[in-house]
Amino acid sequence: MNMTYKAVQRVLRKAGIVISKKGEVHRINFFSGLENTAYYTTSLQEALDRGLGMARGAGRLQASAVAKSAETGALDKRTLRLMPH
Repeated sequence: MNMTYKAVQRVLRKAGIVISKKGEVHRINFFSGLENTAYYTTSLQEALDRGLGMARGAGRLQASAVAKSAETGALDKRTLRLMPH
């Protein structure tokens, strides 16, 4: 599949992942993510695959945080930060 950077950027943005490019290196991360969660690659396909995987993992984290809060009967501030706006 012949994809463009802009097309991958649109897909990842909808999934909650940001991509940037410097030279031939693509950097993907969560919006407002710290450096320890960033991933670097020279492959646009790998950036797309890894970014979508990161987004799926973040969804599981959010769901588990909400489920755990439901057990205690309260949503704490950390859980509310994890929930999509």
